[in-house]
Amino acid sequence: MNTRILESSRWLAGAVALVAMTLLVACSGNGSDGVRGDQLAPPAEQVLRLRLTGEPKTIDPHLSNTVSETTLSKPLFGGLFTYDEGLKVVPNLATEIPTDDNGGVSKDGTTYTIKIAKDAKWSDGRPLIANDFVYSMKRALDPKLAGPYTSFFFGIVGAKDYNTARNTSKDASDADLAALRAKVGVSAKDDRTLVYQLTQPNPSFLNLLALWTAFPVRQDVVEKYGDKWTEAGNHISNGPFVLKEWAHNERIVFEPNPYWHREKPALTRLVINFIADDAAAYAAYLNDEIDSVVVPPASRREVLSPGSPLNSQLVRVSELTTFALYMNIGMPPFDNMKVRQAFGMAIDRDAYVEGVLQAGGRPTTSWIPPGMPGYDPNLGSQYVFNPAKARQLLAEAGYPDGKGLPKVTFLQVANDTNRLTGQFIQDQLKRNLGIEVDFEFVESRTYTARMAAVQHHATIQRWSADWPYPDNWLPEQFGSNGSANYSNYKNPKFDELMRRAAAASAVEAAGIAPAPRRLALADQLP
Repeated sequence: MNTRILESSRWLAGAVALVAMTLLVACSGNGSDGVRGDQLAPPAEQVLRLRLTGEPKTIDPHLSNTVSETTLSKPLFGGLFTYDEGLKVVPNLATEIPTDDNGGVSKDGTTYTIKIAKDAKWSDGRPLIANDFVYSMKRALDPKLAGPYTSFFFGIVGAKDYNTARNTSKDASDADLAALRAKVGVSAKDDRTLVYQLTQPNPSFLNLLALWTAFPVRQDVVEKYGDKWTEAGNHISNGPFVLKEWAHNERIVFEPNPYWHREKPALTRLVINFIADDAAAYAAYLNDEIDSVVVPPASRREVLSPGSPLNSQLVRVSELTTFALYMNIGMPPFDNMKVRQAFGMAIDRDAYVEGVLQAGGRPTTSWIPPGMPGYDPNLGSQYVFNPAKARQLLAEAGYPDGKGLPKVTFLQVANDTNRLTGQFIQDQLKRNLGIEVDFEFVESRTYTARMAAVQHHATIQRWSADWPYPDNWLPEQFGSNGSANYSNYKNPKFDELMRRAAAASAVEAAGIAPAPRRLALADQLP
């Protein structure tokens, strides 16, 4: 059996944070990095079987948002750029990184000219051309599609006006939308040359082009099959794998794309099973039904023990991920800042990591995790566990000992870890604030839909880096119009600080002038 690996998850935001450390067990055997081709197991054994907690609502990259959706989009589609092991942007479908020297970036930093690899093809053998990217970027921004991950791309000329046309005018006609679509700053100079026009320099723009929202999809396939274009048999992709089978609510199966232009996958088959229950997934691993699994908290101490037969299969992975208590500020009592602060200071992060996660993480008050530019372990230190201060804040908010506090219900995906987390949170808030909270457990599709519609009161969520820079961690989660702002946080001062930080970074990246001192957001905002 070959060495097995698993891509980890990504989550969202709030006032109580935990830096994630995933514990995986993975079958080990003949395969390893650097193994010669003649040492590999037979093709029939080059099958990797993984697990997701539930079936995503889509694998359309322009509609994808959650970890399960993007996990399934990435093997099927490829963007112009991707990342190497050091988190450096490298070419994928592009021939090179655009720079001032090679003419790929204009002197003012607002025009990117990108060459597409000549041997890039779709999974049916048709050449991949620049107009495929033009169509796809404009499709992703189409207000009728209502993609969830679009505001990152508002730096493209005309992108915001087009994407938000129906927010500002419900009566925008098809002709109005077509005119706005035509003004979006992405065009094909020829079949192999793509041009993006930006409103101002953006140091993270190549990172954005590595995101799934910038992946190309086939116009003729989408128009022929409509919502069914992502089903097996209809699906055409451009990534290293193709969609072979989708047994809904059971599994999804990928096989190598024969027209993938780079090194062909060693795997002959990638099977991702949908298993909601953590214990069931762990049992499936022990029964050799899947090849990698996140160790559930109840089994972590055993697996961590050097005497355990599973210990040699254990892989500990530090992630660019932060877990947090996420509160909907648009609903009482979380419209009161002191209530939010009280909740944050009433939860013992150390006890959570050791007791619930069984050492599968690191306590923190910093939103940005270690390994990211801008990481500061002291940020948020005023919100460390402090039950006495938490009770004082709750009383100052008008709820002494929790009296009169509106009922709070946490929304969570139904799995073993979340149920343990729920019990822990309930105990902490009862013990330290004298209040009782409820937990509502739902399947993953319902959870995703309700989060997107901001139809929740509170949740324990996570966010992981889409790209390794702080602008992925702040404006879209907490900006007033951020596409991932599921907390209803609106603060004009924060928005202005984000605008200034982006302008400073963009000026620095373009080499126009020295950048001013970085903005210390935690010192300037509640």
